[in-house]
Amino acid sequence: DVLYVLLPAEPLLRPELALLREHLPEAGDKHLILDLSRVMIITSPSIGSLLLLQKQLAQQGRRLIFCGAHLATRCIFQVAGLDAHLEFVENKSEALTAIQRPAVESR
Repeated sequence: DVLYVLLPAEPLLRPELALLREHLPEAGDKHLILDLSRVMIITSPSIGSLLLLQKQLAQQGRRLIFCGAHLATRCIFQVAGLDAHLEFVENKSEALTAIQRPAVESR
């Protein structure tokens, strides 16, 4: 099972992520796909929230996949060295396909 969330742009992103983390236990054992297509710029606090969310899911044996990220957003993760720890795909369709495959160990 999968939960798909189309995230809003900043400054609404961080509060949305806080709500998502708060209600994540209610989602059961679903994997999470976060669509970043509306996120043109991402702040450090929002990146921190995404990392906490990824850690929370990983501890529960669930996956987090990002899709739709703009080049500038992906570059922020690359420069910070975080892209090796997070799973990015181009779009929702690829994310749904990726969920069916085993997770990559380095993530």
